[in-house]
Amino acid sequence: MKRILLLALLVLVACGKKEWPQPIVSDEMILIHHLEAAMDQGCLLINAKLGGRLVNLEYFMIEIEQDGCPTCPFTPSYSKKVFPFGEGVYRRENSFIFTICDPLPAENLRIRVKADNTHHIIAPAISEIISIAVPGQ
Repeated sequence: MKRILLLALLVLVACGKKEWPQPIVSDEMILIHHLEAAMDQGCLLINAKLGGRLVNLEYFMIEIEQDGCPTCPFTPSYSKKVFPFGEGVYRRENSFIFTICDPLPAENLRIRVKADNTHHIIAPAISEIISIAVPGQ
């Protein structure tokens, strides 16, 4: 009788639901704390200060709206995928500085940065939308 109960207990324990481990979202997130931008010698410089688990950073998506309505929904007319150690990216501690020298013919720019996570079940970090005036346009 004891053997039957022990065998039944072992069978019930072995029948549990098996899943792949999932990352704990709050521990693996990337955050964009601050975003600033400026024009310098015809190039756009964007500084994004990040926090969270930076080892999970896969890539950035730089989105720029040229001469858009400041109160309208953000609709980027230019986007660029940038990798953390790619060309035009400078890293200083938790800040990433992007240099974009592509022609952006506009008087005003609205800018947003997304930081994509290597764990695809975690949504990308999205920055605030900032606006700058382009001098000399």
